[in-house]
Amino acid sequence: MLGTASALLGAGCGEEPPDLANGKRLYTGEGRCAQCHVLERAGSAGNLGPNLDEAFGPAIRQGLGQSTVAGVVRQQIENVRRGSAMPADLVTGQDAEDVAAYVAQAAGRPGEDPAYFEEPGGQPDPEGQLGKRVFVESGCGNCHVLADAGSLGNAGPSLNTLGPAARTYRPGRPPEDYIRESIVDPDAYLVKGFRKGVMPRDYGRRLSKPELDALVSYLKAQGG
Repeated sequence: MLGTASALLGAGCGEEPPDLANGKRLYTGEGRCAQCHVLERAGSAGNLGPNLDEAFGPAIRQGLGQSTVAGVVRQQIENVRRGSAMPADLVTGQDAEDVAAYVAQAAGRPGEDPAYFEEPGGQPDPEGQLGKRVFVESGCGNCHVLADAGSLGNAGPSLNTLGPAARTYRPGRPPEDYIRESIVDPDAYLVKGFRKGVMPRDYGRRLSKPELDALVSYLKAQGG
């Protein structure tokens, strides 16, 4: 089904949000992707095509966003290489978007899918599982204290007090505005005692919009 993660970066996305439950169903069932590819989260061990954990896992762990990975997968589904064992038009349209989104969130991340992947219209749940995962996998806990995530970093301010900080630095505006700005432009407002240039400035590019939105929502819920 796929080549490597180095090809075809930056593909477009569908107009509808991806249905992760449908993507998993198609990957493991009628889409037949599991017959040819290794993807541990999906329980697949096919060997006719590339190992998707090996193809994408290292790049994801180094900060490649899920939207970029999904774009690569989508392009490889749509433009099957000559001589490939993968059938053309295996999945199309929104189904292809859903499969690509599922592979992008599963590749290189062993374990079990959250329960909402089994539900029609499966999307990141409102309890913050995706946001917490983004927090952990993006290394935020290396620099910040956050009780819910068990992190004890001290290079940046505690995130247990985001609510008061938002009211101080962005009075009269929703706290999520301050949180989002602090992620994508971390030097815009500095908490007293912390200096510029410590936090990476590229999270706005490294994280997909769903990942960033989920992280903002998660931190807002934790911030007091």
